[in-house]
Amino acid sequence: MYDSVATLYKNGTRTYDAYLNEVIEYEKRTVYVQPRGIYNAEFYNAAQAGLHPSVTLYLSNRADYEGETLVEFEGKMFDIIRTDWNAQRDGISLICQEHRDGEY
Repeated sequence: MYDSVATLYKNGTRTYDAYLNEVIEYEKRTVYVQPRGIYNAEFYNAAQAGLHPSVTLYLSNRADYEGETLVEFEGKMFDIIRTDWNAQRDGISLICQEHRDGEY
């Protein structure tokens, strides 16, 4: 069931405010997702590459994903580290790890 909501972030543009503080602005879109867990093999293979996947978000329509690199889900920011889709289905899985940078 797709009753969870996530916000996808795309094309961060760096600008400066009146006090010369750097500000990053993103295009944001809200989509419905189905949260899924990470399979053991996925977790261990990613760990060998230095990645730490923590959640998979499934979108029912592949067209809802437009190459975004960040997603906000349940109040947390995540980096999209990989996507996975099956030609027999229209959906796409976004494999995500928690965003550690402090900047969006």
